Amino acid sequence: MQKKKRIIKPAAKTTKKKKISVTPTAMEYIDLFNKCEIKKEKIAEVDKVIDDKIVPNRNRYEQISNLVRGGGSNTLLFGSAPLFQQPNPFYKQFGDLDRLISTDSLITINATLTAPSFKLNNGNGFDFFQGKFTETNNSKFGLNRDLFQTGFFNSSSVPWYFLACVHYMECSFSFKKHLHNGDPLTGYTVHVPAHRPKVGHPPPFTFEESAVDAIKLMKYDQVTNWSLPFILLKLEGYNGFGYNRKGVKSPYLWSFSNHYIKGKYVADGKFDADAVSSQMGAAVILKRMEDRALISIPRN
Repeated sequence: MQKKKRIIKPAAKTTKKKKISVTPTAMEYIDLFNKCEIKKEKIAEVDKVIDDKIVPNRNRYEQISNLVRGGGSNTLLFGSAPLFQQPNPFYKQFGDLDRLISTDSLITINATLTAPSFKLNNGNGFDFFQGKFTETNNSKFGLNRDLFQTGFFNSSSVPWYFLACVHYMECSFSFKKHLHNGDPLTGYTVHVPAHRPKVGHPPPFTFEESAVDAIKLMKYDQVTNWSLPFILLKLEGYNGFGYNRKGVKSPYLWSFSNHYIKGKYVADGKFDADAVSSQMGAAVILKRMEDRALISIPRN
């Protein structure tokens, strides 16, 4: 008896739905930032925040960044004399051109160059275009030269203006709250992330030690390239990318600008298409600071 051939039907082809990203690309962030126009009636309000809340506290944000770069240990915070409480803080010795000039009389400015150039008495010079000294021989510049060459002062540090924006978004500039989520410093954090900071002692906490814990928890101490797209991505990520699903540019970045008109989450998971954010966007703050030449953010 001849066996019937068994016909096996091929499995139906399954097509995977392409997942649409709700996160803007790096080029999209740059394009949005470049085309960002602050509403004229809001410029004075943005300037007031910058002048009253951000610029006066720049040193404090820089101190936090220095603590993170230095390890953020309790020794730095509570030891013999924290770096930022010393009479002549180390980080201030080489903070800008004026400090470089006043710190060491060996340095002279070559005014014929289009960028700052520093020359030492023994002929060694620091090239700002290459980010290094032209000679590696020992010089009177000593340890300070080595700090420049080893990248002690480089873009891997958490930018002070990024910390200022997070401080605004999470704490409304209050130094009595955790940078993690705005909970009071009198106790551990209650909201996500809960039971922070982990600094080896019970409450209350200082703003600095809590901020260092928040930065290290987010692994921002490991970031080596603080470009504009990365900064905007992380700032938007603090409150999520749900607005992009609604076809609305996030007010946490773009409120007070031409990129945002209305639409706001008024509660967890509840979106009101007619609600308008009264809080200025973090990208708007950064844009205005660049317009005023207070900062310059690398694009890549």
